[in-house]
Amino acid sequence: MDAPPRTHPSAVVDAAAELAPGVVVGPNAVVEGGVRVGRDSAIMTGSVLHTGSRIGAGCRIGPYAVVAGTPMDSHFDGETSLAVVEDGVVLREFVTVHRATGEGAETRVGRGTLVMSYSHVSHNTTVGMGCTLTTAVQLGGHSRVGDHAVLGSNALVHQFCRVGAYAMLGGGSAINRDVLPFLLARGNFARHYRLNRVGLQRHGIDGERYRDLERAVRALRHRDKGALTALAEASAEVRALVAFIDGSTRGIARFVGG
Repeated sequence: MDAPPRTHPSAVVDAAAELAPGVVVGPNAVVEGGVRVGRDSAIMTGSVLHTGSRIGAGCRIGPYAVVAGTPMDSHFDGETSLAVVEDGVVLREFVTVHRATGEGAETRVGRGTLVMSYSHVSHNTTVGMGCTLTTAVQLGGHSRVGDHAVLGSNALVHQFCRVGAYAMLGGGSAINRDVLPFLLARGNFARHYRLNRVGLQRHGIDGERYRDLERAVRALRHRDKGALTALAEASAEVRALVAFIDGSTRGIARFVGG
């Protein structure tokens, strides 16, 4: 038999909130009307789930995290929008995830992502699955973080910028252009250094797959479009790299050395 939701006596939970079996709401937490919380999630001490929050199963929120706060965006006019936190996400102390600007639009944090203390996910931002946002990362509005990317402590991402899948952005770095998938970038403003070797190996991207990416980075640095196109025909990772470049609107961060 499923365990019913458990709510601490000091918590404030609106009658119109939907709490799945196994949910625990801690001391002084606030859950507003229209919020949905999935099975076995924990809303820790002092956390606030505003209207528009959609929390998946097996999440840990807080202590003192805030989800679906009003967008810090002059275009927002009170329309109905969402902040979606997928299954297995951990939002640590004082994390803020704002809901989106635009009727029916959403901000989304992907499955299994860890967002460490004091980080901010701004309106209309999408964070992929399995990402790590280290302490005090700040994501500007409409930014995108690809699956399994890692952002170091105090990293700053300008609005509308992207960090590609499996990339690593170093601590204290700032970007105003896109960071390529699979690569390591750092600095202010950040530049690409090399492949994110350790991160790729952890996810099984090694051997010939890794060597194809090495060749692709070499082709990029030498502006050898023909070699890059040929590599993309045989490598799914290189195809993803080329598609990311083709989809850039902010431009691509430079490589160290040019």
